Formats: sequence, C-alpha cells, structure tokens
Amino acid sequence: MRSVRGRVVVVTGASSGIGRETAERFVRAGATVIGCARDEDRLRAAADEVGMSVRRCDVTVAQDRDDLVASVLAEHGRIDVLVNNAGIGWTGLVEDMSFEDVEALYATNVVAVVDLTRRVLPGMLARGDGDVVVVSSGAAFISLPPLTVYCSTKYALDGFVEGLRREVLGRGVRIHSVNPGPVRTEWLARSQGHAPAEGASSQRLSPGVPAAWVAAAIERSASRGWSRTASVPRVVGLTRLLALQPLRTIVDLGVGATAGRLAAGGKRLAQAKAAAA
Repeated sequence: MRSVRGRVVVVTGASSGIGRETAERFVRAGATVIGCARDEDRLRAAADEVGMSVRRCDVTVAQDRDDLVASVLAEHGRIDVLVNNAGIGWTGLVEDMSFEDVEALYATNVVAVVDLTRRVLPGMLARGDGDVVVVSSGAAFISLPPLTVYCSTKYALDGFVEGLRREVLGRGVRIHSVNPGPVRTEWLARSQGHAPAEGASSQRLSPGVPAAWVAAAIERSASRGWSRTASVPRVVGLTRLLALQPLRTIVDLGVGATAGRLAAGGKRLAQAKAAAA
C-alpha cells in the first residue's frame, strides 16, 4: 500500500454522493484535492465542509475539460490521481428515449472520461507514475432494462479500462475501475432529470450501499501499486457469471418476458425519489 499524502487528486462530480465522499476521504488522508462539478453553488458548499479546492466544470463541455486540467497543472504542476466519477443515468425503455437523452449519457459517462484521461495521461507517463480511477458500475457486468443504454455506457468504460491498462503496462501508470452495485445516492432521482438539493430528504436517495463504501474502494485503488478492478460490495462481481452459458440464456428469457414491467417499475421508483419531500 502506498500513501496518498501529498498527492494531487482531481475528483469529478465532487459536489455530492460518491464524489463528495471520495474527496473528503482523500483530504483526510493528506492529499491535495481539487473537486469539480457543474453546480458551482453546491460544489462550494461541499468544499466548505470537505476542505477541498474546487473548479466549476461541466465535463460534457470540451473547453471546461481543457480549462480544468490546465488550471490544476498551472497551480500544482502535476495531477497524480484522476478520479473519473461524474456520471448520469436514465430509467426507461430505449424506445422512449430522445436523441438528447442518449447523447447526454454518452457525453457524460464515456466521452468525458476518455478525454479527461487522455489529457492527464502524458504527464503521468512522463513522470512514470500516476493513477486513473474510473467509477464504472455493476451494470457493466450485465445489461438489464430499464437501464439498457446506461449499461451500455458502463460496458464502454470497462472496455476502455481494459485496453488502456494494456497500453500503459510497465510504464508506471495504473488504471483502475470501481464497479458498485446500487448506491445510496441521488442517482435515481437524477435519472429523471431532477437535481435535488443536498440533504433535502433521505427519501430522495436510492436504495443501496453507503457512498462511503465506494469512496473507500476508490482510495484503496489509488493506494495500490498495480491496476485493479473492485466491485462494491464484492458480491456484485459475481454477476459476471450471468454472462456465461447457460445462465445467459436463462437471463435473456426471464428478463425478456418482463422487460416492460421492469421498465415501468423502475421509472415509477425514480419518479417517486425525485418527488420525495
């Protein structure tokens, strides 16, 4: 295990949920943390409590990504750890999605991650040291309605992580993925386009494990001397077995017969979380 003390860490989506917990954890460990998010007011409120520096950044905007990396390098001279945490969901059937829905999912969950990684990688390779942590999902292990397109973005992330690990092998840079199952965050409410206020009501939070569990896995990844994939909780990793025959066929038939009901139920739950007082 390596200490993260003194390392320069950039965390995207740091205003709430997993990102905020991650930033706080790195700060407590002695790292210099720069958190970014779209909502500047919420980000600064989190910064006051967490003790991180902040940069307002919409990761779907190329200029914002460029400005984020450039400003951190100008102030600190390097980026030791990039935590690609920012992401969005969408709940429902593909046939009910607009093009804008699809575009937003891929812009946030895939393009932003690849581009930010691309921008920090040369400096890490030049120093022969660095960690990139990608917050993926257990949804990358098995694709199910009502999250079909969301799952596909996480499949893309896992493919990116796998290939990039091989590109940088032996060059001092480690590429990690953290794949949580359901997490107690605002994810479901936000998947319906709502942005609830921080701490407005615990009823707005999705059912799942605490965000702190995922943050702990992220810090452990950045403390390792090798690339790793971590499932949170570990049992989530067992879902990969469902991709093997004959289990895959059983899942195809079982889920296919209930896809409409799964989608309707998921959407109702998301709307209820968004509307919770």
